[in-house]
Formats: sequence, structure tokens, C-alpha cells
Amino acid sequence: MFYIVGIGLNPRQITIEAIEAIEKCNCVYIDDYTSKLTDGGIEELEKRISKKITRLNRKEIEQDMGFLKDGSCLLVIGNPFSATTHYAIVGEARKRGLETKVIAGVSIFNYRGACGLFEYKFGKTTSIVYQEANYSPKSFYDTIIENLKCDAHTLCLLDIRMDENKLMSVKEACKILEKIDRCKGNILKRLTCVALCGVSGESERIVSFEFKDYKQLKGYPFPQSLIICGNLNEFEKCEVDEYKL
Repeated sequence: MFYIVGIGLNPRQITIEAIEAIEKCNCVYIDDYTSKLTDGGIEELEKRISKKITRLNRKEIEQDMGFLKDGSCLLVIGNPFSATTHYAIVGEARKRGLETKVIAGVSIFNYRGACGLFEYKFGKTTSIVYQEANYSPKSFYDTIIENLKCDAHTLCLLDIRMDENKLMSVKEACKILEKIDRCKGNILKRLTCVALCGVSGESERIVSFEFKDYKQLKGYPFPQSLIICGNLNEFEKCEVDEYKL
């Protein structure tokens, strides 16, 4: 059996089901590039599961795939199906004839409503990535606009490059969006936004602000995610205002 196991956002969130699956495995690996634990680290996790964990980088996860074998498990920060990479891994395992089991974990999606926004009012999720000279996609902006057309909120996941120890902040994400938005008529300028910072951790911060005021954001804990709000009902307005910048 090959397991792909969601371990939550910090070591305290790992479930009994996850621990029981890990105990059955000879080799334990962790995806060390698509996300980062909010609190604690790999060493704390090793103590909780009483197993040595081997860290895997992007090449080892997406190309080498040496971890795909019977009697092993891949630990995923958050929930396995919150990143397309893990869909590909499950698909490859099944192609190889490996009996596979996926165990869910707590992810950022479980915290979207923590600021008072209704879960059912979220539209498509998107990812904001660093812009480079030879790579500057803008599809994430289009997703936000499409969600706004039906009054839906947008959860924006922010770029993480663990090999460079680089995590995008909400302020950086808003700067990227602002540059695109200027050419589109400043659609986002007056919208309410929410920064989810280090959620589930001891130093968790949730901050609401108008998009135009994003430069006032300070150095909040990581990882961070951004919510661009659609139409807010009265309950949501009152709740979100509790976290005002």
C-alpha cells in the first residue's frame, strides 16, 4: 500500500487516522516544496509520529518519484487534494499498479470562513505567482473578475518557493494585482479584502482592508493567503469589520 497523507497546517493537527497509516509504512517522505508548516517543524512532526522523515524537493516529487513504492507514504502539509501536484502523484501510483490510499488533512480551505465570510459564497480558487521576465501569467486576475461577476469571494493562494526560502506576502500579491488592475479600470480599488496570515498557528493574524490600502499591511506571519471579497451581506460586513486594518 502507498499512502498520501494530509497532516494539517501544523504538527498538532495530524489525525489519529494519519498516524495509524504512517505506522504501517517502512519509509516516510514529506513534500517540502508546495507548502510550509505554520508552526513547528519536521523535527516536531518526527517526534509525534516516532519515524524519521525524508524531505523531498520539487524534482524528487514531480520527476524522480522514487518515493512511489509499496510500504511508503508521502506526507503533505494541509490536504493532499489542495494542490494539483498530488493529483498527478495519485494518478501515477495507480498507473504503476500500486494500491493507494489518500488520507485527508486540515487545509487553508477550512479556514476561509474564519473571518466571517460564508463558505458557500466562494467561487473558484486561484493562485497568484511571482512575475518574471519570461513568465508573467495573469489568469489569476481573470478568475477574480469572473467570481466578482456572480458576487462570489475569491481565495487566492500565494506563491511559495521553498527551495529559495521565499513565501509571497499578501502585500506582494496586491502589488502584482494592482499593476494588472490599472490597465483594467481599477476594478479592485474599493473592494474589501482579507489577509489570512499564519492561520492555525500561535501568532495567527486575520486582517481586513480595502484593496487600495494594502500598502499599510505590516509584517504578519507566514504562510499567507488573500481573499478578494465579492458582495457582502450584512452579517459578513459586521464580522469582517472586526478584523479591520
